[in-house]
Amino acid sequence: MKKIYTLLSMLLLTVILTACGTSTSTEKQDSNTQETENTEVTENSEVDTTQAASPEKELEGTSTESDSNNYSITVLEGYELTAEEPNKDLLFNQENDLQSMRIETFSAEEITLEEIQENIMASLQASNESSTVTEITDDNMIPTHDSIKNVSAHQIDTTDGKVSGYVFERDGLLVKLTVFDTAATPALEKFVQMAETIKSK
Repeated sequence: MKKIYTLLSMLLLTVILTACGTSTSTEKQDSNTQETENTEVTENSEVDTTQAASPEKELEGTSTESDSNNYSITVLEGYELTAEEPNKDLLFNQENDLQSMRIETFSAEEITLEEIQENIMASLQASNESSTVTEITDDNMIPTHDSIKNVSAHQIDTTDGKVSGYVFERDGLLVKLTVFDTAATPALEKFVQMAETIKSK
């Protein structure tokens, strides 16, 4: 009788140990599966993030060459580039010709950046003798591009709006811009976007 109890006890103990081992093995498998799934989700998220990043878009407009000066510019729809006088072009808003940008370009042999800066500062001050010329610090209102350097950006308030002056160098081309803008529905940011596309022909 004792032998039967002993055998039954051993059999019961074997069944319990086997069940525990299966449970532990199953838990490990479940844990490994979950870790694999989490890794795949993380990797997929990284791929999605990379795919979501898109390169900076070029300005949508018409590439236009100046008739009398050595540069081209991308002109947005609703704006027009025309010759104003020798060595000066005017880019203006067709719906509001009070909004315009005078464009002048030079070579380094003709003039220095410092001389252009002095000239633009004097022109700005002459727009309103009773106001003060200030530096433009808003990045959205300053021409930027990998090849644009030595940028000078200033403006002054007038009775009609703001007059802004820019001087910069791009691939050996010296650029001087005078932007006339109105207080109502200002267009300076669009002029700056177009100015960023100015380059030698």
